[in-house]
Amino acid sequence: MIIPRTFFPTSYPAPRPPIPGWKLGFRRKRRGATAQVTCAPVKWQFNWQPRLRWLGAVLALLAGGYGLYATTHRLLEPERLPLRHVNLQGEIRNLSQAELQQLVQPYLGQNFLALDIGALQAILAANPWIEQVSVHRQWPDRLKVYFQERTAFGQWGQDEMSNEMVDVNGVRFRPAAILQPGPWPRLAGPDGHETALIHSYREADVLLKQAGLQLTQLTQDERRAWRIVTANGLEIRLGRDHFLERLQRFVNIYPHLLADLSGKIAAVDLRYTHGFAVRWVSPAAGSSATMATTTPAAGTVAARPKGAKAG
Repeated sequence: MIIPRTFFPTSYPAPRPPIPGWKLGFRRKRRGATAQVTCAPVKWQFNWQPRLRWLGAVLALLAGGYGLYATTHRLLEPERLPLRHVNLQGEIRNLSQAELQQLVQPYLGQNFLALDIGALQAILAANPWIEQVSVHRQWPDRLKVYFQERTAFGQWGQDEMSNEMVDVNGVRFRPAAILQPGPWPRLAGPDGHETALIHSYREADVLLKQAGLQLTQLTQDERRAWRIVTANGLEIRLGRDHFLERLQRFVNIYPHLLADLSGKIAAVDLRYTHGFAVRWVSPAAGSSATMATTTPAAGTVAARPKGAKAG
């Protein structure tokens, strides 16, 4: 008789850990007397310390703020800290000391801290002669006003009755009065060409002084044509192109050919390639218009017909 061999596994799965108090699905029974636990009643205690600290900080801030407000309110009262002195610093040429004092007079006596220095600065800057201005407080009762007066270059426009002027930076302005003695040079030209006209005036003035002439008026019309007037009333027309070259040609010929007749010449027209035209003051002095040509090398003059083409 063969007895079947029983298979015994060599490894078994790990048993689950027992659940405390439980065994085979039944609750473990306690043995002995059951202890009774009595819970003491909970006493609620409110911690006031953090809240008291916050309350103290808030009260301190309120007290400090009120003190600051009360102090500021008292300092800003009109009768406290009045402004007593205004120092004006700057070069005065066309401004008057009395005019400036009249502008700052209404601010004297006002509260030093409540004074609106921006309004005072705007009033001073509105004066056409003032180019830059700044106002600063100086404790306890003084204002310092620094200003720079505008440097005028000359009058602007062909209307001699106009009071419009232009400064050295090409800015046009209309002053109420001019205290500097004249005469002032007069410029006229298209809007936006102020700086270019000032530059051309200075160049032309240097050239004309070589011929013993003084430039008084420089004009550029809408066609960009140049016109010059000297102190002796001589008018020079240069056209649109070759401004300095044509003026230099006039300077070369003027002392030799035209200086002795300057009192009889009304205008010289240089709008020609190698020549010029002369318009006399009176027909009795000769023909009303004379054409002449010059050779660039020798500077000689020859008769030229009136119908010659201008350059």
